[in-house]
Amino acid sequence: MSRFKRLLGYGFALLLVMTAVDLWRSRDLPASADVLDGLITLEGQAVDLAAQSQNEPVLLYVWASWCGVCRLVSPMVNMVPGPVMSIAIASGSQQKVRAYVQEKGYDFPVINDEHNRLARHLGIGVTPTLMVVHKGELSMATTGFTTLPGMMLRRWLVQFGA
Repeated sequence: MSRFKRLLGYGFALLLVMTAVDLWRSRDLPASADVLDGLITLEGQAVDLAAQSQNEPVLLYVWASWCGVCRLVSPMVNMVPGPVMSIAIASGSQQKVRAYVQEKGYDFPVINDEHNRLARHLGIGVTPTLMVVHKGELSMATTGFTTLPGMMLRRWLVQFGA
């Protein structure tokens, strides 16, 4: 067997394992994104993830300004093509989070969960956590370091029913 075929086989096996782990992690998520209705971004815009995700999956990124891994993942989230929504948990006041986002140059919309209530309601105890919202349903939760291709692949898998 050639080296390329072996690497391709390992890559495929890794993809299957990652998908299985994401599905396993997603089992405890609320089924509906309705728990996220009525939220407001730092820019004062109302969030309706169910409506936003009807035509195209939305990457939902839960992060914190104090999270070391988030400092690596956030710049990649900033490069994700297509819709992204984020929730900053336990990162301080609106002004503090706004200043942090501006300092880092992040363009993704941010909901400030100053007291970590929303994250607890979603069952999120680890940052970063990424999920995909499609047609109002939460799925494909993963935690820890995730690459840009991994984020895009998760959205693609949800959108095309893999």
